[in-house]
Amino acid sequence: MDRILIVEDDAELRGELAEALEDAAFEVDEAGSLAEFWATYAARMPTVVVLDMTLPDGRGLEIAMELRKTSQIPILFLSGRNDEIDRIVGLELGADDFINKPCSPRELIARINAILRRVKAAPAPAVPTGQNDSGPGGMVRFDGFALDMPAMELSAPDGSAIPLTTAEFDLLRIFVDAPQRVLSRDHLLDALRGADWAGYDRTIDGLVSRLRRKLASDDRPGPMIKTVRGAGYMFCAPVT
Repeated sequence: MDRILIVEDDAELRGELAEALEDAAFEVDEAGSLAEFWATYAARMPTVVVLDMTLPDGRGLEIAMELRKTSQIPILFLSGRNDEIDRIVGLELGADDFINKPCSPRELIARINAILRRVKAAPAPAVPTGQNDSGPGGMVRFDGFALDMPAMELSAPDGSAIPLTTAEFDLLRIFVDAPQRVLSRDHLLDALRGADWAGYDRTIDGLVSRLRRKLASDDRPGPMIKTVRGAGYMFCAPVT
């Protein structure tokens, strides 16, 4: 069974969400502060962290920042305010999804299930263009990098591993399947999350910024993912 760790200082809301998740066949642990989170996380090793942005002894962003130093565990942020800056910073730190409070337990369960499907399923090309068949065994190569599709692993030209969040991998998979084509932000949002996902342009901008940093190379004069003003983004490297 998948184990969900809910980090939320509102005990009533936390209990309501925990009960709904347990009814949906998840194992659930709870924490109401940063200190409780670290103790519970170390002891229970959850599958997904549902993380409030604001806690009594700090901010959920602090937890996300520390987690991303050593782990790619999926993080779903709970936000009590519709603050675009918080969302952008959260995405920069590697959040997999956001949901505004108050949220319905059914929506939370649906979001968690969507994250787990993306993590567990063997990835298939999200933008079928016929330009890239992923090569033998699902290995894609570009500009010295190697992307192992089934294993969801990216290797640098020197052979070192480059950690990717689920959202970063999904976006890179979309780009390498449509190299040297301009893809609009709306198109990328729909391909990443589905046409009914309530995303927005800055979500893609944050993910692209993170990918650019991870794909940066001294040998390449410009970014591998080019901004096409007024149109979207284009993956510039040839893909085999």
